[in-house]
Amino acid sequence: MDQARSGIILVVAVLTLMCAAACSDDLSAYDGLTLAGRGLVMNVSDVQKVDELTYRDVDNLYYAVGPVNSGNDLVVARITIWNTSSGKLSLFVDGDVAALMGSDREPIFALDPYQTRQSLTLEPRHLGRYTPLLWGTSSLPQDFNITGWMVFEVPENAEINVLEWEHVDTLSFPVSVK
Repeated sequence: MDQARSGIILVVAVLTLMCAAACSDDLSAYDGLTLAGRGLVMNVSDVQKVDELTYRDVDNLYYAVGPVNSGNDLVVARITIWNTSSGKLSLFVDGDVAALMGSDREPIFALDPYQTRQSLTLEPRHLGRYTPLLWGTSSLPQDFNITGWMVFEVPENAEINVLEWEHVDTLSFPVSVK
């Protein structure tokens, strides 16, 4: 009886450790820059120029997002948001919450990847490389996070050096576009 009980305790202990390891969020595992505001913690990383962004939507169709205007580049940024203080954080990510800026401090707001998309007939080669998309409404319980990509259309020779976030908190991230 004692052996069976010891075995059960050992199994429960191992399962508890495995769950704790799987659920932990180690901020040091994120590249880029992590900043904390009063209500949330954010990480911005992988800011880079891309030719296009492709994804498959809930309608199971394929889409591509590219620059709307010729002579412009597409820039994507990977953003992670943690709710560190509120019981439940309601996020609404649209074109006004994030902007890229250069030395002229003129904001370049995020593109709506669902409005500027083009339908594709075939599955693209690099499908979903920059997904999930961070756009729309999300509910974020305390101590949880959400990660997604935002997309911006910038003038070809723009020297971007800041990503500004203005929702729940106002945070400024120094960035370098690769």
